[in-house]
Amino acid sequence: MIDLTDPTLDKRLQQRTTDGRFEISEIELVVNMRELHAQGNMAGVHRLAVVLLQRCAPIFQRHSQGLRHRPELREEVIANMSEHLLREALNPQEVFMTKNFIHYLRCLCVDEFNRILRQEGLYYKRDEEGRPSGKPMHVPRSLMDPLRPAAPDDESAPTADVADPRDLYEQVNAQEESQRILTYLSDPLDRMIMVLRAIEGRKWDDIAIICKKTERTVRLRYERARSHLRECITREQQVAYAPAIQQQ
Repeated sequence: MIDLTDPTLDKRLQQRTTDGRFEISEIELVVNMRELHAQGNMAGVHRLAVVLLQRCAPIFQRHSQGLRHRPELREEVIANMSEHLLREALNPQEVFMTKNFIHYLRCLCVDEFNRILRQEGLYYKRDEEGRPSGKPMHVPRSLMDPLRPAAPDDESAPTADVADPRDLYEQVNAQEESQRILTYLSDPLDRMIMVLRAIEGRKWDDIAIICKKTERTVRLRYERARSHLRECITREQQVAYAPAIQQQ
């Protein structure tokens, strides 16, 4: 069992053996996540899940290279890979990933990549030489299995995909994204104010005491930082979707 109270744990999670493998393997992470989940220790599960996703991110990127010309689809398939991984990491019935994690991960990536191709009508059968042949195979999005299907005895409930506010992947991804966005703020004090107000929801007078500034000062810095972040995110989105817009 991984000791979450170990002050050297973060360092150990990054250390590798002489043959290049991680000292604490992905299988150990999965096993410990399941034990912590059974104990109701969601903070511990979240901590290990972040590490697991960070390790798998390069493989997700590599297996989604075929969609680099469609950034919105590539982002979707990577999100699906991450969600699929975390869902099965907490499923004690899934034993394959605890036997051969690398092979499991490759199969997961291929399945999710092909699924998004079929969904978008981009999946082709191939001939003996590997060249696309025939018409593309397409499964309409409306016929895809929803993440949260309706109850068997409920004939009227909608089956559309609905975001689960308690979903582990969404929590991990939101935290990672918020930390990435904060890097646009070069001033440490602005980052602190933004975290205290926007993420932790602290009161203005508490923030002023923590930052050792007047309440008026922290309010002004917060509004200035928020405007700057909004501009940065807008520019980022324009750059990301520019190729897709040009193709239309």
